[in-house]
Amino acid sequence: MKPLFGSALAALLGSGAIAPAAAQTGQPVLYCFVGPNSQPPVGDFGRCSTNYPASSYTAVFEVRRLPAGSYSFVWTTESGLVLACATARCSQTYRGNMEISDIVSVTYTNLATGESRTLSRALAINGPF
Repeated sequence: MKPLFGSALAALLGSGAIAPAAAQTGQPVLYCFVGPNSQPPVGDFGRCSTNYPASSYTAVFEVRRLPAGSYSFVWTTESGLVLACATARCSQTYRGNMEISDIVSVTYTNLATGESRTLSRALAINGPF
């Protein structure tokens, strides 16, 4: 998954990913924390990378600042794998002792209005973004 990751990240940031300035407006954001790691920083973005040695890693994602209502959620990885998560929170386990990069996306749909939106976050384990 490493090749073209820089291009994918650039495309992701240029295609509607929530930038810090946009997040200040109260729009929904996708939190991410990869562990093992140090403590997550304060705020809604987390820490989506780690260089801590481990036999496996867990990435936790959560849609934050979502307006009140009923929603459906579909979570996917960069490779197209649909994750077994049906709420605003999802976790994914990755093998350790290797360099991994991935992009996890969630499409959430407001069940009352039918409006859908997709948020994505890139993660890096034992390597650069």
